Amino acid sequence: MKQNVKSKSKNLEIEVVKVTDGPNSFASGGRSFYPNSSDLRLIHITITIKNLKSADHEVTFAKIALEPTYVTIMDDKGKEVKKLNSPTFVRHFEVGFSEDIKEDLQGNNFATGKIETKLTLKPNEVATRTLIYFLPKEILPEKLIFLDENSTAISLK
Repeated sequence: MKQNVKSKSKNLEIEVVKVTDGPNSFASGGRSFYPNSSDLRLIHITITIKNLKSADHEVTFAKIALEPTYVTIMDDKGKEVKKLNSPTFVRHFEVGFSEDIKEDLQGNNFATGKIETKLTLKPNEVATRTLIYFLPKEILPEKLIFLDENSTAISLK
């Protein structure tokens, strides 16, 4: 991405500030988090979102999918099922390659399970979050899709 990408939906103004392939680990709550397979890597996408409505608006991070939107996984019976490719982690600040051990002091602690899954924005309120996705190494991220916003898609190319 050579420049920030902005998009508007009915409810939100969305800006993709930064997309990075890695770092592939970070620390939180005294634990390290990293892909449990050498076939996967972490994609970090920092976004700024602004509520355009005149009332509070809730953003559900699990409904912000990275294209490819669905990944195929095996269930406990060995059957292939499609699972939404939503963020595994949400950070209040971006993770830099030299600062990947910095703690998230704004409230997210992945070791204890205290994580932000939703965000309620007041009218005209702006928030920045970094969404972290697992993606197979051979696949390039193409779009960020806000399913709650009528599938508003932002191209990352």
